[in-house]
Amino acid sequence: MIFLDLFENLHLWDETIQIYNDSFPDWEREDPADIYNRVKTKKYKMVVLIHNNSVGGFYILDTNEQLNYTLFTFLAVKESIRGKGLGTKLCLNAIEYFKNNLNTHFLLIEAQDSQAKLYSKLGFKEIDIKYFVPHYNSEKSIQMHLLCITKNKTLSSDMLKNIIKDIFICGYYLKDDDTRIAKQLELIPKRIVFAH
Repeated sequence: MIFLDLFENLHLWDETIQIYNDSFPDWEREDPADIYNRVKTKKYKMVVLIHNNSVGGFYILDTNEQLNYTLFTFLAVKESIRGKGLGTKLCLNAIEYFKNNLNTHFLLIEAQDSQAKLYSKLGFKEIDIKYFVPHYNSEKSIQMHLLCITKNKTLSSDMLKNIIKDIFICGYYLKDDDTRIAKQLELIPKRIVFAH
């Protein structure tokens, strides 16, 4: 089992993006052309897992040093080899990379119920807020969990507001005046606490 940086192995792009397209519904999929451009410009760190001489899965980290956070944007494993713990190995590799190689203090991930349980077991703590993730291809949103790993740094309400606004605009391509941004920011309490 080998982890490779896709930026240095772009010949694996087609195989990797096929797993991406097979793993996520339309509303949850960022345009692959945008992902490719962000990998090529090093905006995204995309790591692939080689399993039995082919791409078995991948993850993407999106880092914003100015706002001091990294978003764990996507993780997927090829459908035919799911259930073998490869998703856990990918997640642990991403956490290790965040802790040892990035200057940001917060690693955030958005997750649905079953995923949130897995990420909680691997060290993420759920932020106790109602969190609604925008769809990529419509005006809709879906409620998810927002989880975080911190490097001995307190996450303030203002920090979280700035981070979420950045995620919605830069990650989901919303315009500044999209009502989903204002609605989400209103749901952030003055003091950030983590759910137990």
